[in-house]
Amino acid sequence: MAPMIRRRRQLTGAASVVPMMLIALLVVAYLAVSSSRTNDLQTAPVLANRRMGGINAAARRVGVHAAAYKTPGKGTWMDHIGKGAATLGLVGAMTFGTPLPSMAGEFDVLDAAKPTNGYILDDSPVLQKGSEKKMNEELTLMEINNGYKLNIVTVRKLEDSPDADTLASKMLDKWGGSNKDRSGVLVLVGKNNEVGLVGGEKFMNALGEDKAASVTQETISYFSSEGKPNFGVTEGVKRITAILNGDADPGPPSIKEYRRERTYKTKEEVDKSKGASVEVVGALLLIAFVVPMLQYAGYVQKD
Repeated sequence: MAPMIRRRRQLTGAASVVPMMLIALLVVAYLAVSSSRTNDLQTAPVLANRRMGGINAAARRVGVHAAAYKTPGKGTWMDHIGKGAATLGLVGAMTFGTPLPSMAGEFDVLDAAKPTNGYILDDSPVLQKGSEKKMNEELTLMEINNGYKLNIVTVRKLEDSPDADTLASKMLDKWGGSNKDRSGVLVLVGKNNEVGLVGGEKFMNALGEDKAASVTQETISYFSSEGKPNFGVTEGVKRITAILNGDADPGPPSIKEYRRERTYKTKEEVDKSKGASVEVVGALLLIAFVVPMLQYAGYVQKD
């Protein structure tokens, strides 16, 4: 299944290159025709120099040096080939030199022979450079002092594995080597904030199942779902290294709980407020009618 998916991804990438190559060929043909027409024009040098100057400037950014544009009247076919090659090189560099974000995913992680930055393979990417440096320092000291090794993987989405634990197991088999029993792999899936933590027997025994569940769910997964994956992974690694180094577990970061108060009234409260309103209105109406009548009766008796 995996080879077929990889082949489909390769064909998709190749298909995306074809339009760029066609554009490059059209540009080469256009330059050749336009250059031959300018041989009989007197005002063409300025326009041609401006056009080729823009191409040369763009080509220099990607390390391609375009041939100097000859002044009209004495241009040769070698000049046109040089300009065409420069343009083709520019388009090719733009096409092949920049990886397509849509190609990043689980298969790129599975193809990696080792982490790209120390103990970390941030394929999503969601980690900050400063955080990666700090985590690499902590993981290096842990491996030197206690022999435990932890690799961290972030991936945008899963394409073949059913869950994060399965991908972590695959990476442990690939990267564990001779020290697999004391190694572990932490995986964060950015799409659904799923976290997997898998390790060898000695690694998991030293960490503990309860602590592992707390790190993955209460720290990394929680803060990732809150839009803070970098903070979650950093705090998770801090807890794991502390436990494996024999220190006290700092525990999950404190989570602020906000009291949610009801902003609406129940039916009973509404009915009760309606009853009170009716009583108040009735009392006012009674006063409005009775008081004038009593005043009138008093005036009549005096007369």
